[in-house]
Amino acid sequence: MPVNSLFGGVDASRSALGAEQLRMTVAAENLAHAGDTARLANGLPYARQRVLFSAVMDAQGDTTGQVNSQVVASPRYLQRYDPDHPDADAATGMVKEPDIDPILELTDLLVASKAYESNANAARGLLRMHENALRLGES
Repeated sequence: MPVNSLFGGVDASRSALGAEQLRMTVAAENLAHAGDTARLANGLPYARQRVLFSAVMDAQGDTTGQVNSQVVASPRYLQRYDPDHPDADAATGMVKEPDIDPILELTDLLVASKAYESNANAARGLLRMHENALRLGES
């Protein structure tokens, strides 16, 4: 985080808030598609999504305090034999569905919401400190 930035901490919290919001959205989307067998345009059912976080670096290779988030699809699917299912493969009778564990998704949703809350509290605390510093000059 740049030393000369007055609001660097708030910017870092803002970046983390966006990343955690994306994480909650992806977990909710995964929950909504658990058990989906309908094939998409690529011929496969919905694929479980994950959010990967990484630190943003400046030109000198130092961290900026910002978070980069990237959504990636998991290539794993569960298969079961059900030749009467409308989405079954005609040749093998196998039905593919995304490898989504609702417990894991709910846990990820809970952890992301707590991290979001923590970052929001940190940003509020930093803004209060800036306000108090400005009030020092009023006396």
